Amino acid sequence: MPRHPETLITPNTLLAERRAALQSPRRPGQRMSRAELADAINTALDRLYPGRSLTAHYVDHRWVGKLERGEHRWPSHERRAALRQVLGASTNADLGLYSPRRTPPGSAAPDATGYSLPAHRSVDFVELRACLDAFDVPPDGPVRHADDLRAAVNHIVRLRLTSNYYQLATVIPALLDELHRAQLTYTGARHESNAALLTQVYRAADALADKFGHYDLSARIITMMTSTAQDTSDPAIVATAQYVRGELFFHNGRPELGRALLERAAADVSSCTTRTGRAAYGALHMRAAVLAGLAQRPSQAWAHLQEASDHARDVPEGEYHGTAFGPSSVRIHKVTFALDSGDPDAALSAAQGWIPPATVPSERRSHFYIDLARAHAQTGSPAQAVDALMHARTAAPEHTRIHPHVHQVLAMLRLRTSTDNRLHEYMRWATAPVG
Repeated sequence: MPRHPETLITPNTLLAERRAALQSPRRPGQRMSRAELADAINTALDRLYPGRSLTAHYVDHRWVGKLERGEHRWPSHERRAALRQVLGASTNADLGLYSPRRTPPGSAAPDATGYSLPAHRSVDFVELRACLDAFDVPPDGPVRHADDLRAAVNHIVRLRLTSNYYQLATVIPALLDELHRAQLTYTGARHESNAALLTQVYRAADALADKFGHYDLSARIITMMTSTAQDTSDPAIVATAQYVRGELFFHNGRPELGRALLERAAADVSSCTTRTGRAAYGALHMRAAVLAGLAQRPSQAWAHLQEASDHARDVPEGEYHGTAFGPSSVRIHKVTFALDSGDPDAALSAAQGWIPPATVPSERRSHFYIDLARAHAQTGSPAQAVDALMHARTAAPEHTRIHPHVHQVLAMLRLRTSTDNRLHEYMRWATAPVG
């Protein structure tokens, strides 16, 4: 789908300068043209991936122009590899390429609009990493009764779903050590039950790592979570772990592979008749839809959303093994899909006249309002965008304050309005140091 004409676009000067530094292979004394760069990329693709059908990956001068104008920031894995080779870059960042769903951790530099992104209080991940390193040799200590452990894990899940990140960071390490001790000593049904609890705490640890930009740590935790889920006899827990694993594909440039992974996981749990199993099935299709949108496969995305909607009719909105699912969650994902597909008008249509109910966890409600703010900002309605940002802050302050899309919207609004006092107050709040 086409990008809305008022979407904020920042030119990719790094990429343009790399091209300008290369000599034209056909015009002595001239710099390489966009068409010549496109030809070089196509040649590099053939060299890097011999024997593969690369028709879908070949580019032309118009594609290079879109990259340099900043209309595209995250090409396919294959195209990024070819660009790095042709332009002599070691990393994607050297070429100004990044996933629009992620921002560098701890970023405090002004963006192209002059808006300074916040450098919020950091979370110390040293202790968490140490707990993960010692998963099979945890320190000696007590292990509480199973009911007490379950209550502690339920508390962790609530903290995650309500975006209480700093409190999460203080309680996760000790609980991980305790669950690791239990996992080594328990057998049979007790071992399986403990594994289910451990997957939930791993998921909360992943949320911390992901939100604060420790993406390699996030991937490591997700691997541990999916492995531990296999120790349970519950297919819904295994499916939920795959749902979480799907987030990796939002950022590695291979959304179609992530979509296929989630579709396979949904097939594996499709025969599960429990409510948690049906919720896991629907949630997998819900997330697969967004990945399909990122992969520019709208027909597949709509098919996944329809499948999720069909299952949501029989599953009340709620939290199932730590994942929110139900009719409201599906509707929120329809808004996200429309935005990620470049159609903010469709996002506004999907959201029109609707307020997410209190049964939706606060973090997901804040996601909805953040996406609504993005859509209003992109379609030239700054006052409505500020309204949506206010609702997002009310729903989940910590999640909203650190969310990269919030700061993208604020940067856009800063260029378009200078008279809204609410906007200035919000910017002060969003950029103020925490703690």
